Amino acid sequence: MVVFDGTFQRISIKHSGFNPDSVIEASFKVLNAVPEIMSKVQLFQDRILTDAEKLALATGAAAYRWEDLPKAPVSPSMLLNPRRYGDGAKDLWTTLNCLQENIIRGGQRDRSRRRPDGSRMPKSRAIKGIDEDMKLNKALWEMAQVLRNGGAQ
Repeated sequence: MVVFDGTFQRISIKHSGFNPDSVIEASFKVLNAVPEIMSKVQLFQDRILTDAEKLALATGAAAYRWEDLPKAPVSPSMLLNPRRYGDGAKDLWTTLNCLQENIIRGGQRDRSRRRPDGSRMPKSRAIKGIDEDMKLNKALWEMAQVLRNGGAQ
C-alpha cells in the first residue's frame, strides 16, 4: 500500500537478515495507522469533482509523468478513461485510482496524436521501476490532497 502524508510513519522491512519479529512489529504499526488512513480515504470519497477538476488532476499527473505534455504519448483526458465498470465515479478517490492505474500500467494509444510521418501512434509505457512508481504515487497523493483541500477550483 502506498499512502503519502506527513502524518504517516514510513514502515519498511529489510529482506536481508529477515527477522520475523520485525514483520510482526511492522504489521502492528500498519494496523494502528489504518483508521487514520481510512479517514483520509473517506474524505477523498466524499469529495465530488467537477469535470474541470478531474481534467486538472489528470493534467497534473500527465505533466509529472511526461514533463512535456505536447510530446506525451497520450492526452491527459485519456488517463481518466476507466478500465473497469464502476471506475467512472466522479469522487476524488475513484479518479485518483483510475489515474494511477492508467499511468502505471500504461498501454493507452491516443489516436489524436498521430505522428506526422504516418507511423504508428505512440503507446504509453508502463512504469516498472519501484522508485519511479513510489515517486509517482507520492506526487499523485499530494495533488489529490491539494484538490481535497480546495485547490485547483
